Amino acid sequence: MPELPEVENVAVALREHLTGRTLTGLKVKCTKVLGQCGTATRRALLGKALDGVHRHGKYLVLNFTDGKRPDAQLMIHLRMTGQIFILEGYIPDKHVHLIFDFDGLPVHYRDIRKFGRLLLVDDPINPTAIAHVGPDMLLVRFNEWHRRISHRKAPMKALLLDQGIAAGLGNIYVDESLFLAGIHPLAKPVDLTRPQLQSVLRVCKKVLRHSIKHGGTTFMNYTNFHGKPGNFQSKLHVYGRGGEACDVCGETIERIQIAGRSSCFCNNCQPL
Repeated sequence: MPELPEVENVAVALREHLTGRTLTGLKVKCTKVLGQCGTATRRALLGKALDGVHRHGKYLVLNFTDGKRPDAQLMIHLRMTGQIFILEGYIPDKHVHLIFDFDGLPVHYRDIRKFGRLLLVDDPINPTAIAHVGPDMLLVRFNEWHRRISHRKAPMKALLLDQGIAAGLGNIYVDESLFLAGIHPLAKPVDLTRPQLQSVLRVCKKVLRHSIKHGGTTFMNYTNFHGKPGNFQSKLHVYGRGGEACDVCGETIERIQIAGRSSCFCNNCQPL
């Protein structure tokens, strides 16, 4: 599933290539990926230019305006297999469900499992559709995050995945962050010291920024705006490496299930 770094790379590309361009066409091949009908989507967006892209956690909100009618906002959640890209000479396959035309530039939305959603919302920054989502992981201050998590008795792995506490982290970056912070995924925040929790948040942000710099992580089908995979997977220490040797201490990396998710960690580097 695309996590914060992958979504941020999409956001940067959208701003760079589409800001100021007018949406002149929208071909809808599958309405399931829309949160409203194709007609309503076209009515709200066509003839308006993209003038802002806001990311909150794993969500993107695109603001469209023409200076006359009220602005319109389209929220995008890529979920598991959603992709947004431009490719010169690309012939859409059966998994391309939407084709946006920005002044002659085709932008494709491709989604193998059709879990992603593109929904018209009511605000370019804080739409009510994601009022349940916590603050962005890259922006949240420690004191606020500490209030949300320090009293909890659930495993740290599960709580870092909880988008209601802070938004943006998924399985990949939680495993990596806990490894670099030296915290076992089953550790409970209530049992950790304030400095340990400070380290967790600091490392989470560092890992996210590092992955953004390297274009995100590609294991299955994530690609950037130009159809190219990310390369952060070459930097991973534990995620997806169960049964292999830890590249720090040489001990075998373990793999267990926590909150229904696979979790990889080093018992030696991350003692419980």
